[in-house]
Amino acid sequence: MKKIVSLFMVPSSILTIIVSGVGCQSSQKVEEVQVFFPAPPASPRVQFLTWANGAEELEPQQDGFAEFVFGEEPTVKQRLNKPYGVAARDGVVYVCDTKGLSLSRLDFKNKTYSVLGTSGPGRLRKPINIAIDDLGYKFVVDTIRKQVVVFNAEDQYTTAHEIPEPCHPVDVSVHGDELYVLDNDDTCQIVVLDRVSGEVKRTIGGPGGEPGKFKIPNSIALDGAGNIYVSDTHNWRIQKLAPDGSPIWEKGTAGYMLGQFGRPRGIRVGPDGTVYVVDGATELVQMFDPDGNTLMRFGGPGDAPGALGLPATLFLDKTSIPYFKQYVHKDFTVDYLMFVASQFGKRLVSVYAFGSFPEGYDLGGSNIRTIDALPVEQGIGSAEGREVPTKPTKKQADRVGSSEKP
Repeated sequence: MKKIVSLFMVPSSILTIIVSGVGCQSSQKVEEVQVFFPAPPASPRVQFLTWANGAEELEPQQDGFAEFVFGEEPTVKQRLNKPYGVAARDGVVYVCDTKGLSLSRLDFKNKTYSVLGTSGPGRLRKPINIAIDDLGYKFVVDTIRKQVVVFNAEDQYTTAHEIPEPCHPVDVSVHGDELYVLDNDDTCQIVVLDRVSGEVKRTIGGPGGEPGKFKIPNSIALDGAGNIYVSDTHNWRIQKLAPDGSPIWEKGTAGYMLGQFGRPRGIRVGPDGTVYVVDGATELVQMFDPDGNTLMRFGGPGDAPGALGLPATLFLDKTSIPYFKQYVHKDFTVDYLMFVASQFGKRLVSVYAFGSFPEGYDLGGSNIRTIDALPVEQGIGSAEGREVPTKPTKKQADRVGSSEKP
């Protein structure tokens, strides 16, 4: 019988922990705790499922007896070095390794780990973000090559699209026959390319603080209607633009309360229109509706299951659900999965599920002990202090690279 207990007293994490009592069979296993956000009496909508850092969590491990019998030396397993961009399709998670200078392939379906983009014309020099289209083509933004490097559905190099100078491309999104490349150099603009030819079709935005302009933007996403969402990092806000680039709304100020941002990074839009924003300062993911209204948050600093360590971005995916069912609570219905990449910590790629329990479902009645939510006006906490966010210190900049640019 399952027992409900609390995990840790972290103001920024509102959890329910379900101890499942599942035995350990490999280093990658069903977690001994099942973590939900938010806690009852609110209806839990997000479950933390599992995590992986590399081959050790995916590939079958040879036990000590087999090593003794066959005399084989333990092998050093490949692992991620410093993840940033992440994308997934049909059980395979692709991660941009900015230190390993490659695209790591975490195959949860076949339980294998491999890398691509390490040689030949498709060699990556600093991959930072990735998008996958409906055909399975991968579009990888490389800040050193200053290109979008394209791999096909079989993970073979196909071509590379140039970004006009001056440029520092940091993210890419696919919509129809077009690629939207976010540039956070002095131009601070969105460069729209033809998806096949790489021809520049138009640009959107520019430097500034007014609506529709950006200051060192970090991430871009598009919804099904072609609306554009931008994580405008040094304006401490997110923006929604119409397909022609005209501003619709902006959300956020510098701060650590829900609806504010310390360091907004990856932004993505779910199939239901929910807008997800990773905050590197609070180490949380905040969720907004299509009109910019604040919904909830998940994650938080720490090493416990469900926590994040300097998260960079995330990816939302329906196609991989079958390969993670073993981790899902038996009565929780999953709408889609969320893969979050952290640059530091015990769990570099964390997998969450967005969904719901049946209406009126009892998660344990009197046996549930939860962490009370802090009032919004008290803030959501910060991994880097309670000061109003300003330009990153040298220590903070060294932690993420040579500058705030990824």
